[in-house]
Amino acid sequence: MGMGSSFNFWWKCKLKNKEVKMNIIYIIIIGTLFSADMKIGYIDSNRIMNELDEVREVKVELEKEQRKMEVEMQGMISKRDSLVQAYELQKILLVDENKRMEKEKEIVLLEQDIERFQMEKFGPNGGEIYKLQNQLLAPVLAKIDAAIQKIGKERGYNYIMDAVSGALVYAIESHDLTDDVIQELRESVIEQND
Repeated sequence: MGMGSSFNFWWKCKLKNKEVKMNIIYIIIIGTLFSADMKIGYIDSNRIMNELDEVREVKVELEKEQRKMEVEMQGMISKRDSLVQAYELQKILLVDENKRMEKEKEIVLLEQDIERFQMEKFGPNGGEIYKLQNQLLAPVLAKIDAAIQKIGKERGYNYIMDAVSGALVYAIESHDLTDDVIQELRESVIEQND
């Protein structure tokens, strides 16, 4: 996979460590000093995302879905609150231990259902709202990536970076050293084994 082959990839894998971002920028700047014909550009991914109508449409769709899910969850919470309130009023009158335990179990099960619903719909690791966001944004991100690739090639850029994340979003293939590094690592393993 080439460095600029997937906007979606860099979007998900933004560099988090500020020190690493700065090192990448320094390396590119130093490389530029040694090669006068190296061309570097940058984008502002926040501005791109804020100005695209397709992104606004995705946000509207997500907000609608989120409201539906919140209404459904609020219904579950109201039901639980009603059960708790009824239980508290009847607790004194519930002389039968089995009936009291049955009501308590019903409340606990409903609370577990609410927690499960919340994780399934809004959980950060695979919640439906995040899956829907990824699904709806995928074509938009592909469109952005295609535009970056086209501009990078047509205008002769060596690198294009995202000013917001510091991530490299485009690089010409001749600067991809991945195969060389893999080969070097394999050779060093062979040398260690000899």
